[in-house]
Amino acid sequence: MMEYIFFDDALSKRFVAFAQDLGVACQEKPDDMGITIAVPEGLDDTVADALEAQYDQLLEAQADLVDEAEPGHKHAAGIRITLADGSPCMIRIEPDMMARLMGCFSIEEIHALATGIARSVENPDDRPICHT
Repeated sequence: MMEYIFFDDALSKRFVAFAQDLGVACQEKPDDMGITIAVPEGLDDTVADALEAQYDQLLEAQADLVDEAEPGHKHAAGIRITLADGSPCMIRIEPDMMARLMGCFSIEEIHALATGIARSVENPDDRPICHT
């Protein structure tokens, strides 16, 4: 399933309606960060591109809503991980990059990626990849 996250209920409903107009079934999933809408993978490229374009527009609308509600608010994104020594760490990610990542990966997959990178930084291994 491809997942799209929203932070505003009305915007998530607009996305679902758009997807349904394209004949795509959507599934709403609970998420700690917001509202996650899942759609099946393997969609026709034209349909997938249309969904992606709609999602990008709705993310811009979300940013506009935040700007209206909180003038001067800075957009930020990050993933919280736990380092090997048990200490928590926030990995800051540019909001545009996070939006692109979330268009392809679930939050769990992004968390696993960030955790894997942190583990590699904590325990560097300069051997060639073919030797691991």
